[in-house]
Amino acid sequence: MRRGVMAQNLQNSTAYAEAARQYRDWSQKNWQGVTDTRAASQGRQNFAVRENLGGVHTFTNPYDDRVPLELPQTYKYFWVDRQGNVVGSNDAAANPHVGSTGDWRQMPRYQPQ
Repeated sequence: MRRGVMAQNLQNSTAYAEAARQYRDWSQKNWQGVTDTRAASQGRQNFAVRENLGGVHTFTNPYDDRVPLELPQTYKYFWVDRQGNVVGSNDAAANPHVGSTGDWRQMPRYQPQ
């Protein structure tokens, strides 16, 4: 009878230890997710504050997306050609292709992750 009780206690203790380990793993992953989400949110807020203080909008160059371009808030839309020339306008329908032989592409706004 004693051996049965001891075996049951050992089994209960092992099951409890496993449940505690699983909870610690879950808790650590959950907290890491919270920390990552907070850091990303703060990064986006800092990015927006920096843009506002600097008076710039950040755009992605479709020909070279390694480094985003900070351009003045003078214009709402920007286009770039393969040589890196940039043209700005407040008219979304503006077309820098007219009268040009360059391959112009509209630059999308950069959004941090």
